[in-house]
Amino acid sequence: MTDFQKDGILQRLMQLDDDALALFGLSQRFEITIVGGSALIITRLTPDTRFTTDIDVLKASQELEQLLERYDMNMSVSTFLYQYPHNWEKRRRPIPFDGQVIDVYTLSNEDLVITKLLAWRRVDKHDLTNMLATDCIDFDKLKSIIDDVTELRINLEDEEWNAFFSRYLAFEQGELT
Repeated sequence: MTDFQKDGILQRLMQLDDDALALFGLSQRFEITIVGGSALIITRLTPDTRFTTDIDVLKASQELEQLLERYDMNMSVSTFLYQYPHNWEKRRRPIPFDGQVIDVYTLSNEDLVITKLLAWRRVDKHDLTNMLATDCIDFDKLKSIIDDVTELRINLEDEEWNAFFSRYLAFEQGELT
């Protein structure tokens, strides 16, 4: 695998779009929702020095799934979809991408924060610190998602919830360790 930054991510998305156009023509549009480091890079929520080795795809039109692996895209994060807030799709936002047949989305900043707090690896803590520095998080919106028991709490076991909520409180105070 190759390390790549914003231009590499956009290049792979364009190649995927070209393949989809060649296979399916202009008769339909497809959607892809990316998350993880690639979402942060492409939306500039992390410094330009951030790189990734893949593009995490949370959801893609079924027709595209066969093409994803060619471009270092994977759907392994969809295994954790049960942990995501229930209404993430209503909050997702388009990524500026001029695809001929593909529309690209990512989660809201607040839902991205939640995924990083759940994963809690070193790189996630670093990403959260960068997100705090960019002042891109609507803490009222984040709190409303976390406080709504039907959004996130319903998906997590007590131990997972307690660990997540402890991390959230530390994040809210800017005290990531």
